[in-house]
Amino acid sequence: MPLKDTLPKNWPPNLPYLTTPSYSRSLIPTNLSALRTKPQDIADIPPNTPRGPCNLVKITPIATPTHPANGQSGLFATKDLKPGTFILRYIGEVHASSDLDPDPHSESNYDLSLEREHGIGIDADKKGNEARFINDYRGVAERPNAEFKEVWDEKRKERGMGVWVLPEGKSGKGKGIRKGEEILVSYGRGFWGARKNTEGARDRDRCR
Repeated sequence: MPLKDTLPKNWPPNLPYLTTPSYSRSLIPTNLSALRTKPQDIADIPPNTPRGPCNLVKITPIATPTHPANGQSGLFATKDLKPGTFILRYIGEVHASSDLDPDPHSESNYDLSLEREHGIGIDADKKGNEARFINDYRGVAERPNAEFKEVWDEKRKERGMGVWVLPEGKSGKGKGIRKGEEILVSYGRGFWGARKNTEGARDRDRCR
């Protein structure tokens, strides 16, 4: 784990900070083979990307009552970011789908799907990097200004997930991100649908 003075500002003191992915014991050889096979049309992580705290972003506590993440934190740009810019990698525990009951990743709010065919995901719930603080745009802005997109790490020869500023050509939505603006993505309908179903089940349980 990095020394305290190399951690990003406002990083939670009890949460391990990762500069490279960690790997779950749930990964089997076929998972690892898929993880280390480069797909066509996948972008490389820019070679000059630093390994450690990202100077393009800062973790900032949110104290706006109308913000859905009020009382928590968000990720904000420290400089103007042009459309299509690679911001940072989403780092956490790389894992495979689990048959355990309960699945240790099933209710995580930080679990991203990386490779669907082999059920590989990245969960930054218990350890990760600054990217875990990126919020959904709903209730904050009219549309997202960034997106999750798969990347290839040429140094490690493996697939991963990156955060990119939306490009200009994406339905004209890519306007860039200004210094001081919150970096916002769309978590997707699947994320909110799953949580709606979970909340509904909990409400039903309370009525029993």
